[in-house]
Amino acid sequence: MIEKTETDTSRATMKQQARSWFAVVRTYQECHRRYARLLSRFGLTVTQFDVLSAIHRRDNRATPCEIAEELLVTRGNITGVLQRLRDNGLITTQRHQADGRSFICAMTPEGETVMIKARTAASLFIATQMAPFDESALKHTERQMDEMHEHLLSIDPEAIATEVITQYEPTT
Repeated sequence: MIEKTETDTSRATMKQQARSWFAVVRTYQECHRRYARLLSRFGLTVTQFDVLSAIHRRDNRATPCEIAEELLVTRGNITGVLQRLRDNGLITTQRHQADGRSFICAMTPEGETVMIKARTAASLFIATQMAPFDESALKHTERQMDEMHEHLLSIDPEAIATEVITQYEPTT
């Protein structure tokens, strides 16, 4: 019988970490693809649905800044989305009374109808996706993903890249 060395153990651990990481990424990507396909049946992208939802949560009156803050993106990232939603007749915009440089976004009656249908379908999609799992499994998964997210926020990708680059720089 051959004993595993510390290096073999760390390699095995690293392989398992990579497999686990790819499982999370693969699942997220497939979930996102299917969710996008679902929303496309209502003429929406995921981002457009998120913007409509943000407007809805603000009682159908939201500035681009408020939407961007809620979605954790820059205002520039949603400018084109708002334009397409307006072009498709799903939102209207009017000048902000207190701040003439900004405007208020509101859903049109058609936008509200599309959003309600898409939100109902999204809820059913999530319920169907999670149906095989009992409450205990769902709570466990949520805890693990929250822990993973919290840990991810503590990692500095730039520092890791710098460390690797430094290791591989030629010495003179």
